[in-house]
Formats: sequence, structure tokens, C-alpha cells
Amino acid sequence: MASVIGGEAAFIGSLTELIELNWSAVDALRAALSRMSRPGDKSRLASFLNDHERHLEALAALAHELGDPPVETAVRPKLKCKALTNGMVGDRAILEAMRHYEEDSCAAYERMISSREGLSDRARDLLRHSLAVERRHREWFSEQLDARQGLLLLPL
Repeated sequence: MASVIGGEAAFIGSLTELIELNWSAVDALRAALSRMSRPGDKSRLASFLNDHERHLEALAALAHELGDPPVETAVRPKLKCKALTNGMVGDRAILEAMRHYEEDSCAAYERMISSREGLSDRARDLLRHSLAVERRHREWFSEQLDARQGLLLLPL
């Protein structure tokens, strides 16, 4: 069983935030997949989608171990990304929106790891592994944006 020494309610709140961020990323990636024009980008986004789905499973299991079931799919936060919901087009706009999701995820994982003493080894390993994956995602989005400098973004 996972354990947190002191501050369990705050830890569960942070864990819930990570779960919500991952749900938002899953929704955003699903929306982005249908809008990207390059097959290679679609393949990479599909891989990132799988990563976020795995993170959700692992985080949900950790929440269950702590006695706090995660947010159910039906009541999870709704997609809030304007580039993916308001008709913004262009691969660069989508990549920029997705990079912001990854930045938010990295920041949340970093806060959680650095501010939690007493995490079980399993919980700390899970968070560190997920952070490493999120950093790889963020780096890929940044590299793609750097390579596509100057592309025009037009609203529909």
C-alpha cells in the first residue's frame, strides 16, 4: 500500500490535480490527432496519448491505494484548450497548445515530487517516471515548434 507521512489530504489533492491534467491531455491529444496534417506527427501524438492513458491508470491505482478513488471519466474536467476547441487550425497552433499541456504536467509533477516527504518508494518512482515521460513530450513539442518557426496561424 502506498503511504504518505503527514499531509495526506494535500497529497490526494495534488494527485487529483495530476489525474485531471492527464485527462485534459488525453482529450487534447484526441482532438489534436484529427487535426494534424503530418502522418509522423499523428503517430507521435498517438504514442503520447498512450503514455497519458498509462499515467491515468497508474495514478488511479495510487489514489485507490490511498483510499480516494479518482475522478470518473463522465465527470472529468472538460477540454479547455482554445486552439483545439475554437477552430484554430494549423499544426503549429496545435503543437503550441499541446506544449502548454506538457509544461503544466511537468510543473505539477515537479511540485509534487519536491514538496512531498514521506512518499513511499513506489509512489516516488511512479511520479519520477511519469515526469521523465512528460519532459520527453515537452521536449518533442519544443523541437517541433523550433523547426516550424514562422508558419502562419489562421483562425477558421
